[in-house]
Amino acid sequence: MSDPQAPNANAAQFEQELLEDQALSAAERYASFLAAVADSGRFWVAESGEYLLTLFDGDGQELLPAWPSAATAHAALAQARTQSPNLAGYAPAPRELAAWRERAAAAMDEAGVGVGTFPDLAMQCAVVAPTQLLEHLDAVIADAGAAADQSADAAPGLDLAQAQRALAQKFAKPKGD
Repeated sequence: MSDPQAPNANAAQFEQELLEDQALSAAERYASFLAAVADSGRFWVAESGEYLLTLFDGDGQELLPAWPSAATAHAALAQARTQSPNLAGYAPAPRELAAWRERAAAAMDEAGVGVGTFPDLAMQCAVVAPTQLLEHLDAVIADAGAAADQSADAAPGLDLAQAQRALAQKFAKPKGD
């Protein structure tokens, strides 16, 4: 019989890896974001009541910060609150990838709002257009599906470090760091 605590232990370990990834470069965090969102089918934004947090990058582009987990969003927001107390009302809120794809991505593209992927504790992040993010996520999902179709001799599970390196090399570096 399998250990009923194993899924929770794996989730906790994955969450810890994501928290440690906040120290990586913007391109490496982008790769980590892609891997995590492709695997879970969701990401987190900062929400206060009916308002979503948006930021502006150094070029004046509006962006929606998005994190790969509630814990990474919480850590970044907690640090940001020390610099901007007006963020006190914002908390992590999940977004299902499928629903975001259907309802928000096109509107964000039309409005010129980018996605700030996996902001670190200083709220620095890679910024990509929503359509580009979806293309990259679709590629990661397709790659994962192809890997799953390979022989049963393949090692189980995702090597997050290897996936991050491969993704960072595969995709052009988005704006950031």
